[in-house]
Amino acid sequence: MNSLIEMLFLHRISKEILLERTKIAKDGYIELIPKESYAGGKYLLRPAGKSIVVSAANLSFRRPYEYLVKDQPEYFCIGLSPGFTGIGGAHVDKDKIYRRRLPTGFLHSGMGILFPPDFFDTFLNSRYGISPDEVVRAIDALGKFPLIPDAAVILKQIGGASFTGDVGNIWIEAKALELISVILDWHRRRERTAAPPLREQDRLGIAEAVHYAEEHFSGPLTLEVLAKQAAMSLSKFTALFRTHTGLSAASYIRRLRMDHAMHLLKNTAAPLSDIAGMAGYKHQSRFSTLFREQFGVTPSEFRKKK
Repeated sequence: MNSLIEMLFLHRISKEILLERTKIAKDGYIELIPKESYAGGKYLLRPAGKSIVVSAANLSFRRPYEYLVKDQPEYFCIGLSPGFTGIGGAHVDKDKIYRRRLPTGFLHSGMGILFPPDFFDTFLNSRYGISPDEVVRAIDALGKFPLIPDAAVILKQIGGASFTGDVGNIWIEAKALELISVILDWHRRRERTAAPPLREQDRLGIAEAVHYAEEHFSGPLTLEVLAKQAAMSLSKFTALFRTHTGLSAASYIRRLRMDHAMHLLKNTAAPLSDIAGMAGYKHQSRFSTLFREQFGVTPSEFRKKK
């Protein structure tokens, strides 16, 4: 069993009644299998090198479950949950004791990345001079406004990765750095502009618009439609979206479409004209132009290189 996963998880949950056993799953994941009397579903963990763990959970609890966490190693977590249009972050302090009670029917679903302190020492502080304290502040801020579309896209890419072995580790570490850079950029921009906090009604409205975009980007999606989903005027919606996410709503729609197109190019043999349509573009020429602007290569060149 990988020592990183043992350090972060097994020393804790193996002491609890929830865990039945572990097994090696596909794509390098380790599956933690709960006792059927307590929960059904899967909890997958994948170590990437010595400083990152990717987790993917889809558990449904059949009975109440209480646990106490102590002597927990320090780590940082950034995650994305289905049905929740945004990301969340947490810093787990090794000196604290955590208690939690999960009720019957509780759904533990989503994916994320866990970073032990070694990640910050190895990648951020020693190589780039970025203070770990700043990263902690940025991750803590995710709980106050967890709508960072670019970061959500990166987490979805990691969750759907097909790379394995050493190539997979390189790819995941690169994506982890990209994720941290997006969060730091968002946090610094917000600190500079001192944007006032959103009212809860407006935050929920933007979240609803983001969720709608994720479900309907392959169709004729417009900013007017998203503003209506957010229950805002077009001018208010576009202003709040850019201020609080660091990205224009139009750029976000394009990012969703390009990410989906890249997935299709990598994993299907569909003609480019069909991929353009599935990504939300009527004309293949327009799709190819935007794809090249986004990634520096045409769709056909990307497919050949892949």
